[in-house]
Amino acid sequence: MQYKQLQAFLAVIEKGSFSQAAMTLQVSQPSISRLIKDLQDSIGFELFQKQKGRMIPTAEAMAFYEEVKGVVHGIHHLENFAENLKQSTHGSLTIGSTPALATQLTPTLIRHFVDENPDVHISLLTDSVDQLMRGLRHAKYDLILTNHADYHSGFIEEPLIDVDWVCVLQESHPLAQKDVITPTDLNGENLLKLIDEDGMEWHSHKSLLKEHNIKIRSQFSTQRSLSGYGMVAAGLCIALLDPFNASMWTGLNVVTRPFRPQLKYRYTMYYSADHIRSKLSREFSACAKRNIKKMPLYKSIK
Repeated sequence: MQYKQLQAFLAVIEKGSFSQAAMTLQVSQPSISRLIKDLQDSIGFELFQKQKGRMIPTAEAMAFYEEVKGVVHGIHHLENFAENLKQSTHGSLTIGSTPALATQLTPTLIRHFVDENPDVHISLLTDSVDQLMRGLRHAKYDLILTNHADYHSGFIEEPLIDVDWVCVLQESHPLAQKDVITPTDLNGENLLKLIDEDGMEWHSHKSLLKEHNIKIRSQFSTQRSLSGYGMVAAGLCIALLDPFNASMWTGLNVVTRPFRPQLKYRYTMYYSADHIRSKLSREFSACAKRNIKKMPLYKSIK
């Protein structure tokens, strides 16, 4: 049983004659007759009987038709869908991102991508690192952008950038007079504590305090850098935070200063190793890596 035979059978039933079926499929009438004969030989029962010069479908043919119709129309749909995917620049991407990256960095990367692919529909969803990883594993996202995480299987990782974190202070804080903040400057300060989450632990922060034997107060804590900036703005503490959204606090009594030695964290794009990456997701990855070092935001980080 071949697809062309099923096409011929469907056309004869729907058009009412072998000649009309031949015109619809743009083949000769003898070709239609041969395809129908070969199909009958394949399935083992008669599909048409000749009555008064016309080929009339049998009862078996009409029952068979109902099944063939769904199969052939389904194949037509798949053919059209595949052609649209191949030819169209349209498509969609679902990108997952941590809140810190989703506020400015990821939208800027999306802007660069849409400049090159203007008709792509993009959904940007935010969550914690662990939930992003879970969603990626279950195909909720095409890719995610997040802090580098210790997941060793089931994912493909593409490093995006290594970022030096900064010291975030109120503009009126005495340390704001310094050009660079060092570990000894933190002694006795009320330093914001970042809370570990599943999939994300702040190893560099812990190592820094331990290595330099820094004695701090930790009255306040949070798991999000965005809320950390807000707590600094409210005069509750100082903080060591990522610089991605520092520009949002300009004019709000918040300043950032470089911190030395460098407090560095890596940010990575992840894909599921269990699913084939779409052409769009591969293009987004290439576009992101191509453009990130050109961005003013990235230059301010370094």
